[in-house]
Formats: sequence, structure tokens, C-alpha cells
Amino acid sequence: MPQNNFISEDVSINNIPFYTNLTSIFNNSIYTFSSTESMELFRKTGNNLDKPSSIQRTDNFQYIGIPLFQCQLKKDPSYLLKRERSNLIIYKYIVLPIDENNGERQQIMAEHLDNREYKFICNNEEHNISIYKVVFSEIKNEMALLSLSTHRKYTLKFRNDNILMTFKSYDDYVEVDNSLFQNAKWIYHDNVGDILRNDFYVDDNYKLMLQDEIIVSEFDNTERSNKWKTDTLNEFMGLLKVANNIKPPAFSSNEKIQYHDNNFLNDFNEKIICMTFVLITHRKYEDYSKIITKRRNKRRNKRRNRIGLKLLSGEGVSF
Repeated sequence: MPQNNFISEDVSINNIPFYTNLTSIFNNSIYTFSSTESMELFRKTGNNLDKPSSIQRTDNFQYIGIPLFQCQLKKDPSYLLKRERSNLIIYKYIVLPIDENNGERQQIMAEHLDNREYKFICNNEEHNISIYKVVFSEIKNEMALLSLSTHRKYTLKFRNDNILMTFKSYDDYVEVDNSLFQNAKWIYHDNVGDILRNDFYVDDNYKLMLQDEIIVSEFDNTERSNKWKTDTLNEFMGLLKVANNIKPPAFSSNEKIQYHDNNFLNDFNEKIICMTFVLITHRKYEDYSKIITKRRNKRRNKRRNRIGLKLLSGEGVSF
């Protein structure tokens, strides 16, 4: 791919880190933050957002230490199935003034919380704020229970529309079907710096390419902590680089692009973040399945070798 198709150096970039803080590959939550500094403070304080010094306020009225989004398994019937068939849910964090009579609080609640499913997290008395999280997207794993399909599909359901992501098993891209992302795709393993170790590729540089072949986002996990261990505690998952365009390419006239008073992302970029959660989750389960398959094959081969040795020695073999 030509170098000039990558995110232009002339465009401001938002760097969005992804992080997980629980020990199980299946039961963890994945969080994303406005900066690495915000992620590190969250990690240091152990998700205790009500404690003193757990949150810092910047000069531009942003809060460091509070996640932007959280993704976790959805506790519906799919929760009882194999994790590769489970559904997901994404929460968006909302920060309000703690004073219930504050006009700004009422305005933000009306815009982000009214008539929606949300949870109260805590109050932070130090900064006089209330923290909530609202259901932002529900992700349905479209893999049927007995399906033999080599393609995996996920539907991301938002309030205003849906996004369908199709992972092509034998192609180096993920199709994106959505009115805002027409003919877009996530490309990866494009032979730029791929490394093969222990039968696994370590290049996870997914790049979101629009229909005019412009790259507007890239997810890079080359600096991921504990790359070879899938159940690590306090793990940095990777960095999402998103073009910080006020009017994203090819979608400049779309009226659905909204800005929120309590964050710096538009609807276009928020949906890129949600798709990145799917990329991470799909890859984690895919790699985990490969590891389990290798372990099973190793045990099977050992058993066959033992049987072969017994047969050669004339010993009886029981099955």
C-alpha cells in the first residue's frame, strides 16, 4: 500500500489507549481513555473514582483518570455459551456536576441519560462531580450455534443506526457495512513489519480505510504489555490513532455528527472506538482458540507416542 494513503502528518491525531484490568480473558472489561496519562492514573487508583486524588482536572475542563468507554460481556443467554459466541455491551462514561439544581447537569442528563439505560457509578466530592455510565452500543455476535461458516459477523447496535463488521477468514481485511462508512474496511497483516513468532503474527495494526482509500484510523498494539500472555493483570492492549478531523473525510455533510459538552470526540470517532473493541475481542478469542488447539494437539501427539512405544515393546494397549 502506498505510504501516502496513511493518516496524513498534517492532520491532528487523537491517541486513545485501551486497557484491561481483570485476570480472566473471558470475564474482563476493556476500557479506553483520553490519554495514556489518564489510563495510568486509573490503573494506579484501581478504579476507585470516588477516592481523593483518583481524578485530576485539566485546564480545558477534561478529567484525567475517568474512562471514556467500557466494553464487557453482555450477561444475556449468550453468556452461557462459548465465549467466541458471546455478545458484548459498551458503556460510555458521563460526568455531571454533583449539584442536582445545576443547569448544566440537567442539560447533560437530558442529552445523554434520559430515556436510556444507565448506571450511577459514584460521586467524587473532591471535584464535585457525579459519574455515570450509559449503554452506548450493544454488540451481537452473529455466529449461529452450529454454524460452519468461515466468516465471523458482529452487529454493533447504536441509537441512530447499526454497523455490521464481517471478518473474512482468508482475506486481510474486515468489511464495514454502514451508511456513514460506505465501502470502508479495516485492513491488517499488510506485510508491513509482520513478525512470526511461535506460529503467531504479532502485527495487529488494523487500519480503517475509507472508500477513497484514505486511512483515518490505526490500531497499534506493538507496545502491548505481556504480549504473549492472554490472561494478564493490568494490561495495556494497544493505542488507537484517530484522525482528529472536525469534518471527517467523505462525511463532511452528514448531520448526524454530534459534539458533546463533556468529551472531545465526535460520533464518527466514537463509532471507530466501538469497532476497535470488536477488533480486540475477536483477536483475543481467536488467539486463545489457537493456543487451546496447540495444547490439545500436543497432548494428543504425546498420547500417540506413548501408544506407539508400547506397541513396539509388545505391551498391551487399552483404549
